[in-house]
Amino acid sequence: MVGDEKGRCVKCREWQEHYFWEHMDLSNIRFFKLMIGDFQHRVSIPEKIANNFTRLIAEEGFTLKSPSGETWRVATAKIADELFFVSGWEEFVKDHELQENDLLLFECSGIGCFDVLIFDSSGSEKASCFFADKKGTNMRRHFDNIMGQQAEGHCLLSDSNNAIVPLLQPVGSPHKASTSKKPIKEAESPNNSDYQDKCAVDDEEEESENEHTYSNYSYSRLASHLTADEREQIFGLASIQPRNPVFVVVLQKSHVRGAKNILIIPSKFAAEHLEGKSHEVLLLRPNSKEQWHVKYYHASLTRGFNGGRWAKFVRDNSLCEGYVCIFELMRGARKVTMTVHVLRKVDDRFVLLG
Repeated sequence: MVGDEKGRCVKCREWQEHYFWEHMDLSNIRFFKLMIGDFQHRVSIPEKIANNFTRLIAEEGFTLKSPSGETWRVATAKIADELFFVSGWEEFVKDHELQENDLLLFECSGIGCFDVLIFDSSGSEKASCFFADKKGTNMRRHFDNIMGQQAEGHCLLSDSNNAIVPLLQPVGSPHKASTSKKPIKEAESPNNSDYQDKCAVDDEEEESENEHTYSNYSYSRLASHLTADEREQIFGLASIQPRNPVFVVVLQKSHVRGAKNILIIPSKFAAEHLEGKSHEVLLLRPNSKEQWHVKYYHASLTRGFNGGRWAKFVRDNSLCEGYVCIFELMRGARKVTMTVHVLRKVDDRFVLLG
């Protein structure tokens, strides 16, 4: 019996090939393709796959499933004795922003179906492909899980001495400090390991501890660290109408930088005063006739302002990181309306911006 240099006989290798293609689970069938040449318009299927996979190719071609979970239907055609992905392949390339030297790994997931993993030229999986779809809306569907985890920071540094300011619970007035005689813990350094551990607690647990509300006043995590004196200043400068619900935010980079910025609204405020679905909110500025119609997104993990309309409000009002915004919900308005009071610190004192 004829064998190869490693002592394996030809019959054995033929049996192995037969068993692999005819009897093994389809999930074991996979191949990769390097994106070179005319890959934007068509790409060839390896000869061994084409020769042995005919029984698995539906008449309409293949279904390719992206890491995003979306699927693309791609037809095949034989050109000069090679089998190519053709019709539908250009859309797949465009929707996944494939570049030269990207590497695609095709894993069979059923009759005429492949899951496709996509790697860049460095060998790393391309993050953008987890958000690819045919209509350009998949990023919004992932809005909850991504932005909800990143949009709010955990700790606020004092403007004067870079120390953490302990929260004083307001009593009797949303502006006054507590008269409780419970000892106040010494401010912790942000370089302290215990402090860093506290900042790493679970988002929902931290929100329940740091989001404080008195009457109709709510604070984001960072704003909850404003001292009693700072609260006295900002509410003394902003003319808030009695009984109007209010939430306060200290602006961060995620609120004001880039086209995809987002401002998270404290969950308790959203639950008590806003609809349980996405809708439009009218934003106003004091002493200004200009109006901004922004989109309020309500989702399982995240509620807030996001998108181009919010970015326009940020630009038009020159909002910057570190500014304090008081969002006053106007009772009695025909549609959901908020007046936004903007303040910033100058020489350790807040000033109201027009």
